[in-house]
Amino acid sequence: MDRNAPNPGRMIRFWGGLLLFFILTGCSLTPKPATYDPLIPYNRVRPNPELLPDEVVQIQIEALQFNDSKDRGIEITFRFASPGNKRFTGPLPRFTKMLRNPLYRSMLNHRRATYEPIYIDGPQARQLVTLVDLEGNSIVYLFSLSKQSEPSCPGCWMTDSVGVIAVKRTNNQEG
Repeated sequence: MDRNAPNPGRMIRFWGGLLLFFILTGCSLTPKPATYDPLIPYNRVRPNPELLPDEVVQIQIEALQFNDSKDRGIEITFRFASPGNKRFTGPLPRFTKMLRNPLYRSMLNHRRATYEPIYIDGPQARQLVTLVDLEGNSIVYLFSLSKQSEPSCPGCWMTDSVGVIAVKRTNNQEG
């Protein structure tokens, strides 16, 4: 790998994902992507009882990082919203509009993310994620998840809410 590449993290994910894709699946899709992978068709990335809560958060964060002009990253993120969350934030066009408002806009096509250790208490989980947006601002989000018992995806970890905890703006702006 060329260490002078503009974004070595993306190259590692690309080649690692491609290699893993062909080795493990023989040209078929894996049922449990550990993270969002732009190589997997977006319509195949769905909640799955095998996914752990921190994997669900990572899939959503990475889908938003690679959101495209058709808002496929937003659509993937919405799929992982719990039924209760969807009742509050949905349908998808309303959810898309919400993600474009100033509170959540930094999640779209952000530069990088760092994840704090996840806290799991029975069927509930919480994780802090710090994103650096395109302007260099750091925003800390709290993801709250629950393990679902509803028939739509029993045993699936899904996101109940995402809240902004802190904002550190560049250029001496207060947040």
